[in-house]
Amino acid sequence: MKKVDPITLAVLVNNLYWITEEMNEYLVRSAFSTNIKVRRDCSCALYTKEGDMLAQGEFIPVHLGIMANSLKEVLKDLPISSIEKGDVIIHNDPFRMGSHLWDIMLFQPIYYKDEIIAFSGNLAHHVDIGGSSTKWDSPTIFEEGLRIPPIKLFKKGKIQEDILKIIATNVRTPYESRGDISAQTAANYRAEKRIIELTKKYGKSELLSYFEAILDYSEKGMRKAIENVPNGEDTFEDYIENDGIEDKLIKIKAKINIKGSDIYIDFKGSGEPGKGGINSPWALTISATYYAIKSVFGAKIPTNGGAYRPIHLLRRNEDSIVDAKFPHAVGGCTCTPAQRIVDVIIGALSKIVPENVCACDGHWPADLFVGIDPRTERYSSFVETYACGRGAKHNEDGADAHQTHMTNTANAPIEIIELEHPLQIDKYSLVQDSGGAGEFRGGLGIVREITCLTPMSVSARQMRPKIKPYGLFGGKGGENDLCGVILPNGKIVQICRDAKSGYKAIIKSSGGGGWGDPFKRNIKKVEWDVLNGYVSLNSAKEDYGCIINPKSHKVDLIKTREFRKLKSKYKK
Repeated sequence: MKKVDPITLAVLVNNLYWITEEMNEYLVRSAFSTNIKVRRDCSCALYTKEGDMLAQGEFIPVHLGIMANSLKEVLKDLPISSIEKGDVIIHNDPFRMGSHLWDIMLFQPIYYKDEIIAFSGNLAHHVDIGGSSTKWDSPTIFEEGLRIPPIKLFKKGKIQEDILKIIATNVRTPYESRGDISAQTAANYRAEKRIIELTKKYGKSELLSYFEAILDYSEKGMRKAIENVPNGEDTFEDYIENDGIEDKLIKIKAKINIKGSDIYIDFKGSGEPGKGGINSPWALTISATYYAIKSVFGAKIPTNGGAYRPIHLLRRNEDSIVDAKFPHAVGGCTCTPAQRIVDVIIGALSKIVPENVCACDGHWPADLFVGIDPRTERYSSFVETYACGRGAKHNEDGADAHQTHMTNTANAPIEIIELEHPLQIDKYSLVQDSGGAGEFRGGLGIVREITCLTPMSVSARQMRPKIKPYGLFGGKGGENDLCGVILPNGKIVQICRDAKSGYKAIIKSSGGGGWGDPFKRNIKKVEWDVLNGYVSLNSAKEDYGCIINPKSHKVDLIKTREFRKLKSKYKK
């Protein structure tokens, strides 16, 4: 190939990116389940014929490492020589660089004149994959559902109905599963059409050469971003508070080492695997790490396999909470361990590049409702992760009610939930005082209360019930989360397999951590927070040192300055 033309390179980088975005629109607009068509819990990608990820749109961060590494693992089971035109490969195995079982992946070879020139692929979170009706308390992978190794769902363009029947027979929502798999297939076919168009425009050999140039371009960009940071090493640790079966603290520790244009993340100090499904397979740990490093160092660098070449993960030889091997349960891996891995990496980087990071984000709680919908006499399965508060930055408040870090899903609208599931939404609002106090305030979490309109199995998972999302540089931590089913005696339980009609679940998400001394917060900002119900009068006084008139909601400047001066002297 002739010398790389930077304009052509830029055009192709954006072209490939927009193909993945178009794929995602095909997927969500033709999907059947609420989780995909409304919450958009899916990701799409393009690959070289060797399995290197060429492009991925701005979808779900937790899928970054999964999508970047899974096809290469699939090609170990199904070598390129065994793949034919019209084949489609299905796969959801966590121990083959997959995610949890609900994340089903489909890969399709793209042919041009009888030669594979690329692959298209996508991942979609299905609402049910069989197994236990509760999601996080399974002791092994076997109770969690149907595990699918890399196999051909389509052969030479013909669907293998026997495989689809096996899947449909083992899930509670076969109608939705069939529809979602069809939507995934449509997304991959759309990518095929677009790649063939590009091949005809540029020529096969030149396009393939630019594929390699795109990977090299992202690698160079990431290396340059890392090189701009002084060499250094630092550590941070945090804890998971429940392993799915019992309350216990499990350490996640990251040691960051920056050497020239490479960055090393050592997880060897992390704890043992949990008894339940709050374990991370290595692929999820890679995903969380890729997201955290790319967010801090290279947010604008094109998302592909080249961008991750300078990132190196170090693991223990034996099992750990961040490297759970077969047959550990991993159902909650996209929730607690993935998010906490991000928290510890960003915590370590806050000591190296503080202005590139934020205080700790709130961690979204999750719930799963499973039961027969009397309106359709079919199983209903509804899962949702909830918006919470983002951590504040050195110059900006954290966003309120935001999907944070590893998730980028939308909150399902009340009307959709009630239309498609036997559930009633009784409350949906921000949580006052949930954002950590600081010169820049952490974002607020949300609260939802949901009533079951039919007997259901409900499982909910608190992610930070005791340990607050940390603040930075004098900022206070965000408030904890709370979720579960409220029993008739008032007790809140995480798992209720026999929730009766009328039982209510509460989901209250955590707030983001604050940044800087709260007494340095602009007085007018505190006044605005109180006026709009984000901060209470008591918090304004105790956390921010602001005296606000309860009737006018106006700050008393003289009393505030005196009070802040007194409190600051007391602190010293």
